[in-house]
Amino acid sequence: MSFPKPSDYPIWVRLLVVLFVLNITFFIAPLAAFLTWIPGIITVNQAIAAVGTLVASFAGAWFAFTFAKVQRDRERIDADVAAGNIALFVLSEMWSELRQHQIEVVEPNRGKTDVWLNLPESQPLTESLSFDMKALSFVLQFDAPTFQQLLLEQRRFQQDAYMIEQHRSILVSIVNPRLEAAGLRVGEGRPLAEFERIVGSGTARRLKLLTAAIIENFDDNVKTSREAFIRLRSVLKMIYPDRKFIDLNPNN
Repeated sequence: MSFPKPSDYPIWVRLLVVLFVLNITFFIAPLAAFLTWIPGIITVNQAIAAVGTLVASFAGAWFAFTFAKVQRDRERIDADVAAGNIALFVLSEMWSELRQHQIEVVEPNRGKTDVWLNLPESQPLTESLSFDMKALSFVLQFDAPTFQQLLLEQRRFQQDAYMIEQHRSILVSIVNPRLEAAGLRVGEGRPLAEFERIVGSGTARRLKLLTAAIIENFDDNVKTSREAFIRLRSVLKMIYPDRKFIDLNPNN
């Protein structure tokens, strides 16, 4: 454990130390001289020892308390800043994965009538991306709506991850085997009604609902995750204006 340097203490602590030394210099010696005017009560050495012991005990306790408080405050701020930067990184990762899926999967198929059948499988989202809400409790105390927005973004991302996995599971386990058994493949020039008959009306309905939800949610969440990043960083800078926070500044 490293001990703080004098410069680590706030300026008001250093000023108090100076005042304390001045008080000892200008008041203890006159007090001891005054007591020697009263013969037989106390000697100069006894006066200095008594007053010095009292002042030293008080000063030692006070400085120990102040030292511990300065240390605790600095450790708390360091922990808050680290938690804030980790949360910003998580948000940037969420945004990046959502945006990549939007560009590679959603946009090329947007508006197509056969999107329910031809929306391709995609890489799963990183479901483990989440926030340490306990470490971010200081954000809750300062700005509760921002803290709430982080919770919502986490749920949205998890929902998107679930939908991507469900879509992939339906294609792999139901749609592709049935099309292969019928001698067809996705993208082949056949009427959609024929594909729907082969995969089954229930499966087709599930895919239609799922692909529509994927397109809508990814469009919304790409936007909201970026907004959450900007908002959280702004709040962190208001809480700790002198500390550094990552600013990846994701672009549209």
